Amino acid sequence: MRNICAIFLLIPLFGISQIPEDFGSWTKTSFNLKLNKKTSFNLKTELRTVDNSQKIKQTYTQLSFDRKINKNISTSFAWRLRFLNKEYNYLLNIRFHNDLTLKDKIGDFYVYFRLRTQYNIDPIGLNEFYERTRFKLKYNINKNTSTYLYNEFYFLMNEPSENSNFNKNRFGAGLKYKINSTLDLHLKYLRIRDFNIENPMIINIIGLGVSIDLN
Repeated sequence: MRNICAIFLLIPLFGISQIPEDFGSWTKTSFNLKLNKKTSFNLKTELRTVDNSQKIKQTYTQLSFDRKINKNISTSFAWRLRFLNKEYNYLLNIRFHNDLTLKDKIGDFYVYFRLRTQYNIDPIGLNEFYERTRFKLKYNINKNTSTYLYNEFYFLMNEPSENSNFNKNRFGAGLKYKINSTLDLHLKYLRIRDFNIENPMIINIIGLGVSIDLN
């Protein structure tokens, strides 16, 4: 029964609609520094594209502090510096977020439930305050390879209009391959859909990533 509930929560909100779709790419490099068994720092940079991957949407650099509370609970605090490609120029945007992640194991699957509180500082627009909820299933194919599915829901808490706070859904599927003790490769597919906004979009994304452990 628990397996059925977990799978149900991971069903993406596709539906049938006339919303226009786009294609983009996300390319990321991540560096991890572990201080001890419970504490680590992470530095990552990413380039994101839109318009059939022909236009840069944003680049960012993020520094985070990660802490394991126990074997099932962890938390993270992150600061992100973003350059957003607007029609007139690149706009500097700062983001902070805090994660609380719960982990459990059901049979051969690892189940994750993540709550993220996110605040964006925008110099010309709305300083968006988001609450995000993500459900994730992970399966280890072998000692070097794992695969996962997740479904995430975005709630804009300071929505200025009378629309619903729920305004975005992100579904993801990916593969992680461990080359050696310090280097991992990531390949993922994302489908992000807008809800309850004036001009909603659906974007399909192929993501490539490299993760490097500095220890």
